[in-house]
Amino acid sequence: MKKFFRFLGILVLILVLAVVVLGLVEPKDGNITRTTVINAPQSVVFDQIVYFKNWPHWSPWYQMEPTATITYQGTDGQPGSSYTWTGDKTGAGTMTNKDVMNNNTLKFDTHFTKPMENTCPGSMKAEDAGNGQTKVTWSFDYHSPFPWNAMHAFMNMDKMVGKDFEKGLANMKAYVETHNTMPVVAVQETQFPGHLYVGVRKTVPMAELQKFFQESGSMLSKSLGNRIMGPSAGIFYNWDTVAHQADVAVVFPVADSSKRVPGAMYINVPAGKADMAVQNGGYSNAMGTHHALMAYVMNKKQEKTGIIEEYVTGPSQEKDSTKWVTNVYYLVK
Repeated sequence: MKKFFRFLGILVLILVLAVVVLGLVEPKDGNITRTTVINAPQSVVFDQIVYFKNWPHWSPWYQMEPTATITYQGTDGQPGSSYTWTGDKTGAGTMTNKDVMNNNTLKFDTHFTKPMENTCPGSMKAEDAGNGQTKVTWSFDYHSPFPWNAMHAFMNMDKMVGKDFEKGLANMKAYVETHNTMPVVAVQETQFPGHLYVGVRKTVPMAELQKFFQESGSMLSKSLGNRIMGPSAGIFYNWDTVAHQADVAVVFPVADSSKRVPGAMYINVPAGKADMAVQNGGYSNAMGTHHALMAYVMNKKQEKTGIIEEYVTGPSQEKDSTKWVTNVYYLVK
């Protein structure tokens, strides 16, 4: 019996020494990086990256356990937003948007709480590769303190996590290339002419925007008559993707504010610098137009002060939606 315990003690000592030696030899920090090229514009691809609510389209871990509980916090796409997951296979944790850089890079922290607690920083970058293609780079840093780094001798983190990155990028490529319907949008710098508008401003659920525009536009058109000096427009003050509502005004340009319009208000938008894109076709194309303008503003390091959609030709003038024309202005300084 004494020999057995002596042998057991020697074995434990050898294991402890082995862990210590491996802990001194094995690196504590590492990086996992994978890339792919997607046949779609950069803005379309980055939309899948920067908005956490789009991750279920391609995330390998979501596919592993689609029944996991996911909750979202903050304004999706903005620094500080996050999502928390809890699952039987995928464990639990929170991923947080730490920063959005140059409208092509998402910096994030992944804080795991199960099966063990750890925080790992990472990033995803979508770079314009030319010819309508985008290069995506997914990178993940990890840290294992001594003596837990000894496990690296038996576990290849690059292979273990890298295969998930490869699957996720393949999923993203397949999803984006299948669902990419956004047209190429040309953005130009211009001078917004400035207008005195009269209109109705309200915070509206996004599902009711079309109804709000139709009812407010019809009311204003009847009230203003020949005072209208140009096409109707929408002034967007806030677009809340978390609460799914928008602070918006439906307006018409007028020459003066001498007459009161029941249920409406006067809004003066002065002339100034703007980035503008022409949106041709139905309003389902609006996302592509706005993504192109947002990317332009970010790349030029401009400060956006307002958004105006000017409905040059719309459903009230033309039934064929392919003939609709909308001038979209991003007022900047």
